[in-house]
Amino acid sequence: MTTPANKMRNQAIETLQFIIPIINKYNFRWVITGGFATVVHGVKRPITDIDIDIDTTRHSKEFQEFYSELQPYITQPLEHFVDQNYDNYNFEITYKNIVVDICPMAELSIYNQLSKQYELFYQNGYPETEIVDFHGIALPLLSKKLIILNKQMLVWQRDSDRQDIAELSRLTQ
Repeated sequence: MTTPANKMRNQAIETLQFIIPIINKYNFRWVITGGFATVVHGVKRPITDIDIDIDTTRHSKEFQEFYSELQPYITQPLEHFVDQNYDNYNFEITYKNIVVDICPMAELSIYNQLSKQYELFYQNGYPETEIVDFHGIALPLLSKKLIILNKQMLVWQRDSDRQDIAELSRLTQ
């Protein structure tokens, strides 16, 4: 019997098998972040979506071509998104009922509670990653310490963010 968790995992695998070749076609460096990265790192939680940050700007020719190629799957067009935590550009595709949130990392800012302003999250360029096998797919994940840092910086944290911080902290010991 297929459980809902197994069904989501299988849909995530199919979605990754769809999106990764398209990302690689444009020679992007990319990294998986957020809740999905925590799941692949070993945190037990439901898969809700896949967040991918791509090492480019929204204006690059390659990003524009990538965006055009994904047009049939776009469920949220590229937009400027600002809330109490983030100031960035992103778009979403949906494939096999999995939402993939794609963000050009060169324009991803996070609110710094100390300075009271948005600051680039990837200030030092392409981030520290960990390559982790997810059912035969080698995924570049944002490192555990950077996921923890990102979630600690959030002005508004969900219960899942606090749980992710605790579990990832435990896994790094």
